[in-house]
Amino acid sequence: MNRVTLLLALSFLWSAAASAACWKPVPAAKSLGFVATQAGAPFPGEFKSYTAQLCLDDKDPTKDTLTVQVDLNSVDSGLDEMDEALKGEDFFDTAHTPKGSFVSDSIKPVSPGHYLVAGKLTLRGVTKAVSVPFAFTPAPDGKHAKLDARATLQRRDYGIGRGQWDDPQYVGLAVDVIFAISMVPAT
Repeated sequence: MNRVTLLLALSFLWSAAASAACWKPVPAAKSLGFVATQAGAPFPGEFKSYTAQLCLDDKDPTKDTLTVQVDLNSVDSGLDEMDEALKGEDFFDTAHTPKGSFVSDSIKPVSPGHYLVAGKLTLRGVTKAVSVPFAFTPAPDGKHAKLDARATLQRRDYGIGRGQWDDPQYVGLAVDVIFAISMVPAT
């Protein structure tokens, strides 16, 4: 292969890489968390095991995608008894639905580094359309990035908190989901 052909091939590969970049998370403590309320007091927790892929195409935003899959058995509130309750049939029912998922339908740039993702969130076998604003900040070296987002879900929309836990005086209806995820290029 002569130099011109090699340079053209490298240029093509570089431009393809520059236009479509996919990222995966580096799960860490408190990177995918939630805050609910129990008896009026904040009740924080996190999911320790999840996978995701974010692909942003700077030439064609219609090709942007985000997928997330969460192992609901990895829920950690810091209280073993509460974690077992959350895995039980009144909450996540992980015996029947061990995973939660999100699949994007679209990602729209709002401003530099800020996006609005719309897609389908599935928990307990219930799928609902949701939209979540997020910030995505790649490091100048291109070797890591940060994704930050916060969304409020209504637990009853997904059948979470049944039986004695259905009453909002015991468990609040709104649950804040907080993403503070470090990401690296997906290979």
